[in-house]
Amino acid sequence: MKFTLFALFAAVCVLGANAAIWQPTLMDQETGLVYEASDFASVDGEVFEPEMFSIFSSTWWAIKGALRTVKGFNCIIKWVLGIKASALQYNADVVGCGVAAAQDVTNLINANVKIITSVNNIINLKTNICASTDDSTNPSISSSCAVKTLSQVFNLYIQVKKAISLAKKIPQTGPNAVTCVTNATNTLTNYYTQFPANMKSCSKLTSN
Repeated sequence: MKFTLFALFAAVCVLGANAAIWQPTLMDQETGLVYEASDFASVDGEVFEPEMFSIFSSTWWAIKGALRTVKGFNCIIKWVLGIKASALQYNADVVGCGVAAAQDVTNLINANVKIITSVNNIINLKTNICASTDDSTNPSISSSCAVKTLSQVFNLYIQVKKAISLAKKIPQTGPNAVTCVTNATNTLTNYYTQFPANMKSCSKLTSN
């Protein structure tokens, strides 16, 4: 019995050690590119958990599919800019409501600030690493551009999902509800929830 318990303990230790160093990889069958966990670091340096960008994430594959073409890339940029515009508008609308922001509202505003930062990072990619997409004679997407854009846009998607969850905590009715804030929140979440569908539309652009 003691030996059995020792063996079980040893096995758990080995699995724990392996889990600490394991880094998942995914290969794009079309390009041969291998994506590792480090490619999906957020703007804060946090590495995503494997399940957050697994083969079961249709949005992940939609973004990846869109990055096969320059049209798809530009389509992503268009919607990403729309996310930033919505975040900025919400924050301005809440200020314009002229009421003290409750904690739930403040949390959403802070989430929007992070979203705006992520969008700015994506736009910087377009200017620098992805500069070839604006080549007037032969626009193209490099491997580094595809990998970095995929990681940053998927990170944005995760942030948008979190923002939607925060928005649901803001009172819609009752004594703590503020009509002006409620309307602004609904407008924001209506746009945010379109993110997966918009990425899917971008993935259907199959030529440069």
